[in-house]
Amino acid sequence: MEKIQFKINRSLTSEELAAFEIVKTLQIAGYETYLAGGAVRDMLLDVNIHDIDIATSARPEEIKQIFKDSYDRGKAFGVMAVKIDEHEFEIATFREDIGGVDHRHPETVKFSSAELDAKRRDFTINGLFYDPIKEMIIDHVNGLTDLKRKQIRFIGNAADRISEDYLRILRAARFAARFNFTIEKKSFDEILKNVRKLEEISVERVREELSKMLFLVNRDQAILVLDQLNILDELLPELKTLKNVPQPKEFHAEGDCFTHTLLALQNIGSTDSEELVWCVLLHDIAKPETIGYRPILKNKTSITFFDHDIKSAEKAEEILRRLRFSHHFIDNVSWAIRQHMRIVHAFTGMSERKQKKLFVDSNIELLLNLTHADLSASLRPNHLPDMTMYEDALALRKKFESEANQEELQQVKNFDLVNGNDIMEIMHIPASAEVGEIKDWLEQLYLDGKINTRVEALEVMKRFK
Repeated sequence: MEKIQFKINRSLTSEELAAFEIVKTLQIAGYETYLAGGAVRDMLLDVNIHDIDIATSARPEEIKQIFKDSYDRGKAFGVMAVKIDEHEFEIATFREDIGGVDHRHPETVKFSSAELDAKRRDFTINGLFYDPIKEMIIDHVNGLTDLKRKQIRFIGNAADRISEDYLRILRAARFAARFNFTIEKKSFDEILKNVRKLEEISVERVREELSKMLFLVNRDQAILVLDQLNILDELLPELKTLKNVPQPKEFHAEGDCFTHTLLALQNIGSTDSEELVWCVLLHDIAKPETIGYRPILKNKTSITFFDHDIKSAEKAEEILRRLRFSHHFIDNVSWAIRQHMRIVHAFTGMSERKQKKLFVDSNIELLLNLTHADLSASLRPNHLPDMTMYEDALALRKKFESEANQEELQQVKNFDLVNGNDIMEIMHIPASAEVGEIKDWLEQLYLDGKINTRVEALEVMKRFK
């Protein structure tokens, strides 16, 4: 065991003050108590601390007696929740995990010591304790050494730690990307041996971990780590096909489709939009299957990707369904991907009403953010992006908002000059798919400016009949 003095040389947050008060209260009551896990790691790395966990020798029933505002969070695992002001903390009794039933949960737990509690955890950098009263780091697993070496290493036997929870394969990748650490060789090799075991994890847990990686500021690095560990082959093989797919150099001096996607991810910056990060990740996912060539004209490249936006949206739907995202999430992401080339064309060959329909859509902000990331990663021969189309799109949206005719905006957003009953009555047809097709036809006439009122819509139907 190694102990070092550590003092936090900054103002404490209200969450930290509340956590320190819990530790102090339990220590005064005679129980060995520390901050545990990720919060300690982040303090040492001087990054923002969230979700402070507390580990103690006190049993759940003893914690409940000391803190009146407490309740069971996982009694079988010795976990209690305690609320102090607006902050809630998990307090876990030191324990050993014994056996395993599903490569996630132990068969049983045994209340134990701080040392054995540290040794049941996943990575050495997550196995540290901090006594905020004595201002002391307690290290039973050589986590301090690995922090200095900037490496991710499983505690004890890597194969055992992975077998206890296969999700740790993905967590290792996430921590390596988040902190720009390397994965220690034995841990790296064991991950490679077990990467196929990811098939045995619930899709929902995999999806959550992937989204956490995409929320990292260096999310592009996360994708590279997943590739190095052969995890992309297992979970997102479609991304691998973007490698070595050439792009027109006058529009994409950054390189192939894979490089472009990584740069686009990098250019998102900080975001809390899960839809946006998946949009950017998948926006060109069908380029490998849509690549084509044509005779070179005016010194331009012969490379084309006709309809890659439409096919990428379809492919993105398949991937997101596989990962069991909600229908609403899939619809929003696929819509933005399907439209991402229309921003290019919104200023040429589109009627003003069609432009308005695009810009009043509820997902326009998602589309504009995707456009920004896409264009900022599309480097011209001078290795700078041309953001003109994005800036023009912002100006066009502002114009439509300032000159809004509410009646027209309502029609381009949700065409209702005629309804199904109107169509069935005038056309003398029963309820069928044909009714929807006729309404779509009338909507296109409206968007093209060929009809403007309900009367005109009814008249054109009569003529058509």
